[in-house]
Amino acid sequence: PPVIFSSGLFNTMPRFLYNDLVNKLKQNVTVVTITDFSPLTKRDINDIANTLNVNQVSYISHSSFNIDILNSDKINSAVLCDPIVIPEFSVNGLLPKSVQTKAPIYIIKAEKTYDSKIELPSYQIPEIIGNCTYEIYNNVGHLDLLDDVWANLGKKTNFWEGTKGPLTDFKNWKFDKNSIGKSYLNKENRKKYRNHISNTALSFILNNDQYFNEFDENKFDENKFDENKFDIINNEYK
Repeated sequence: PPVIFSSGLFNTMPRFLYNDLVNKLKQNVTVVTITDFSPLTKRDINDIANTLNVNQVSYISHSSFNIDILNSDKINSAVLCDPIVIPEFSVNGLLPKSVQTKAPIYIIKAEKTYDSKIELPSYQIPEIIGNCTYEIYNNVGHLDLLDDVWANLGKKTNFWEGTKGPLTDFKNWKFDKNSIGKSYLNKENRKKYRNHISNTALSFILNNDQYFNEFDENKFDENKFDENKFDIINNEYK
């Protein structure tokens, strides 16, 4: 089944920042990304579905996205990780954008995106009306969905808080040069988080706890794709 993956900042962030997550997803679905670093729009969703010659697609996003995408009748389900929107401007100040959608939506929130020293403003949290399921994943931050290299770089900016390893009790602590900074624990936490996102998304999209790997070459024509715009990530097409 085709799944559109939208990276951060309205899909303008390079897809390679999410290699680990995407590699997990593509074992069970065909992952489609737009590679020209332009913001992903509702029209793009419709164009992708028409190009694939499929009646509907699923959608996975991280961070900022165009909320109007959820109005597309080509979306049959969506998984939103820390969804962020540009607010509406009104005489009463900044207000969150809202949308009513028919497609089932699963929203996974990284705890530290919403509960930290620098919290996400409420007017940037979308109001989604419809069949929505919400989940908060503890002890991870907004950038912990990225591969470790990029998550560590982002954490050094001190803008987004990230995951931390558990503290050792005073009486049980012993010096271990390999544990200073607990970077290995951060990596393990991120790995578990990415696995959870992948497993939850696949289960929700496929509506089946048993993940499968199906690819029918007769349903996808490689010649139909504009290689300058679409990137089909699969064992067969890359």
